[in-house]
Amino acid sequence: MLLAVAAFLLGSGEDWIAAVLLLFASTFLFAFFVLPQTPLLWPTLLLWAAIVTLLLFRNRIGKIIRIGAAVTLVAVSAWYCVSYVPVQMQRALTHVSNELAPRLSLQPISDGSVPTSATPGKILVLDFFATWCSPCIGELPELERLRADLQTNRDIEFVLVGTNRGGDTPERVRALAQRRHISLPVAFDPEQRTMRAFRVNGFPTLVVIDRTGRVRLTHTGYNSSETSFCHDLNQLLQSL
Repeated sequence: MLLAVAAFLLGSGEDWIAAVLLLFASTFLFAFFVLPQTPLLWPTLLLWAAIVTLLLFRNRIGKIIRIGAAVTLVAVSAWYCVSYVPVQMQRALTHVSNELAPRLSLQPISDGSVPTSATPGKILVLDFFATWCSPCIGELPELERLRADLQTNRDIEFVLVGTNRGGDTPERVRALAQRRHISLPVAFDPEQRTMRAFRVNGFPTLVVIDRTGRVRLTHTGYNSSETSFCHDLNQLLQSL
């Protein structure tokens, strides 16, 4: 909305030029780079078209209609950003399955015991992360609290998994864990074999392996607005 208003204020009276340039460029970039990865965001294009159309014909409609349309667009946009997108993204990035877990190829890089394979009779939670990933760092305190809540469950194990993607090294991953005072076990996937085996494409990604060695949940991404995710994950782990 801000981009659209700015474009029309700078249009020097040539509204249709501003409309074509703004809508074409935004639509092309969004459709080419974003929609292939997240097709559920297609309503964004409709909102953009509606905003630009309202601005383009703002001088040809009555004041009351113009104000009503503007208020409606603001309300719809707010609902779309606050309610629709977070819920749909969570559904799209959370996958429940029951397939046999692939073999892990991990190197322990933290002190103490670091699980590097799924142990029969135990639940293993893998968190693939990167030192340069802000959502990964934001998620770490949540995982620490979750592990603390489950500390009496000795059969539930957590492992943070760093990889060499983006230039990460075991030293950088270890340094981040120490700087952030992370007590979770940390391992490294040097050639991304484990990451590819689990079909992990983004960070952070949580993978839950049950007591029989089967992948039960894969969740990509972290958003602090997902207030119920850790609670739901806690319930899932205790139910396995």
